[in-house]
Order: sequence, then C-alpha cells, then structure tokens
Amino acid sequence: MIRKLRIKIVAMLTAILAIVTVGIMFAINVVAQVSDQAQVNERLLKTAYNDGNVPREYNRADLSHDNESGYMDTFSVLIDGAYRLIAIRTGRTLVVTQDDYIEYANQALNSGSRRGELGNYAYLIELKSYGKIIVFLDITQYKHTYESLLLTTVIMGAIAIMVFFVLSWVLSFWLVKPVKETFDKQKRFISDASHELKTPLAVISANTDVLEAEIGENKWLGYIRTESKRMSELVNELLCLARLDDKSGHALVMTDVNLSNLVMMTALPFESTVFEMGKKLDVNAEPNIMCRGDESSLKHILTILIDNAVKYSDEKGEISVRLFRQSGKTILEVYNTGEGIKPENLTKIFERFFRQDESRNSKSGGYGLGLAIAKASTEAHGGKITAQSEYGQWVKFIVSLP
Repeated sequence: MIRKLRIKIVAMLTAILAIVTVGIMFAINVVAQVSDQAQVNERLLKTAYNDGNVPREYNRADLSHDNESGYMDTFSVLIDGAYRLIAIRTGRTLVVTQDDYIEYANQALNSGSRRGELGNYAYLIELKSYGKIIVFLDITQYKHTYESLLLTTVIMGAIAIMVFFVLSWVLSFWLVKPVKETFDKQKRFISDASHELKTPLAVISANTDVLEAEIGENKWLGYIRTESKRMSELVNELLCLARLDDKSGHALVMTDVNLSNLVMMTALPFESTVFEMGKKLDVNAEPNIMCRGDESSLKHILTILIDNAVKYSDEKGEISVRLFRQSGKTILEVYNTGEGIKPENLTKIFERFFRQDESRNSKSGGYGLGLAIAKASTEAHGGKITAQSEYGQWVKFIVSLP
C-alpha cells in the first residue's frame, strides 16, 4: 500500500510539473513563432509598399547575407490588371531565372490566398494602381532558427521532467513517512490484538462446553457459542491479513500446484450446501493447469470467492466456477446471479471492512474482510483480481495468475 501511495504521489507531482514545463515550452515557441511571423509580414508589407524595392533598413551593405537582423533574399513580380508581366525586381536572391520568378508568382496567384508560403519563401499579394505586386521573402533562416529553438526546448523540457521525476521520487519517501509509521502501528495493533483475543475466546468457548455438559442445552449458551465462533472467525481473518501485510516474516511456500484439482476439491464441499439452498453450482476446470504458488493460500482464495458467490446469489440462483488458460495467463472466474454490485463499488469491495448496504449486510455473517484477503493473496502471487457486474443481475470475480 505504501509503495502504491508513493507511486501515486510521484506520478501526480511529475504530471503537474510536466504539464507546467510543456506549457512554458509551448508558450516560448509560440511567442517566438508569432514574433518571427510579425517580422516577415512587416518586411513583406514594406517591400510591397516600395513597389518591390527593398527598404533601406533591410538592405544595408554592412550586413552579411547570413546575419539574422539584416537583409534577406527577396524578389517581387509586378503585373497589370490583365496579368501581364510589368517588371521583376530582385535582391540577392537564390532564384536566378525569370522563369523561376514567374513560376513562383503563378503558384501564389493560383493559391487563392493573399498571404502564404511556397517552399522556403513567404509571399504577399498586394493590389496596386497598375495591377498587383507579389513579394517573396526567403524565410529559410527563420525556419532554421525556429527548428533550433524547438529542438532546444524539447531537450530541456525532457531533462527538466526527468529531474522532476527524480526529485519527486526522493520527496515521496519523506511525504509518506508519517503514513508508513501509522500503517505499521496499525498492522502491529491488529496482529497483537488478534493474538491476544485468541486466548480469551478459546477460554469462553471451552467454558461454554463445560456449562452445557453440566446444565444441558440452553439458548443463552447457544448465543455465546455462536458469537464466540463469529468472533473467532473475525480474529482469524485479521491474523491472515496481518500475515499477508508482513511479507518479510511470513513468506509464502511456493510449490507447483495442480490448480485444476484444487478447484474441484475446493468446490466439492459446497455442492450439498448449494443443493439444500435450491441453487445450481457448475464447475468447469480445464485439466492439469499448473500454477506456481502457495497451495493453502490459493485454496483460501477459492474458498472466499465460492463462499461469497453462494451467500450473495439470489434464490434459486446460478453459480459457476471456471478455470482456463488464456494468453499465457491462468484465469479463474467465479460467477453468480443475484443483486450484483453497483458500478461505483466495483473497486471499493476489495477494501477492508467495506460493505455494500444491499448485498453485504450483517445477515450474511461477513465482516467485509474476505475480498480484501483474496486481493492481498492474489497480489502476493503476482496476480490480479477484478470484479465485473451488471447491477441487479449478476457479478463475476476474475483472478488472473501468471
């Protein structure tokens, strides 16, 4: 539980910081692109205003061709109202033939857009008294600058997220420390209290038997025996959870288990109970399915799920147990008709002491620990347990083991 909590904290902190980092990087790139686009539009407009003559501020002789703040390659095509060529005005441009100029101008006119890009050139079409002027500006330098900025921000963002992840992981140990201490104290209390309760419960049960032998059957003694038995079951379940929590001190004894035989042997004792209740039990296990695990723990999982299905199935309901292999996994399904589980409770039912009011009431005799034990035992085997249900119709528990 503590490890899962730490993972959630790390994921949450890293996600928040990653979103902030990505937002900042995105804003930087957008601002840079908008600024570059504004400069390009300004140069195109000023050149168009001068009828294709590059303004002096962009055509200074003391600036080299590669200087970002200086003159950039440009050319303009002037046409009249009948789309006849009037003139071509060029700067130090990479396009060197008149056919190239005319081809670019035709593509810009055919695009249907007043502004746009053709390859590495941005263009602007402006109306003039003599017709139109199409101004082209080489934006290769702008593109290279933007691509370099984008690459730099992506690399820096990735490094920042990795640093955030490491810092979050280190910080998580400090954040969960109080929770871990509380959880450890809770585990110790449950374990110690359960052990301490076993002795007085055994004494009460023994004295009840002695009294019954002396005075005969008595409803009050029957009440004591019944409640002592229920309390003993609760204590045993608490001890089981304590052992599962304390993995270091109570390791599972892992052996090769014939799960098919185990399913059949575990389900068999329930047949008479199911028959007396007027219900139907169907067990279908593929033969010779082997599993690496602790046999007693696996049997406990099966017992909890089948007992749960018998208790909470409806009158004359159907219960089915299936065991099969699928996609390299061993799948155990325990299904029963009945009231089912509400969608919002499908994950909560595995929490300790959780009860769904309609189907998990005190009349069933449970304490809300069985499914929590089944979940802990399944995870101890490297597996996963989930629940599916159509509320008011049926419920199915699915155990997946490696």
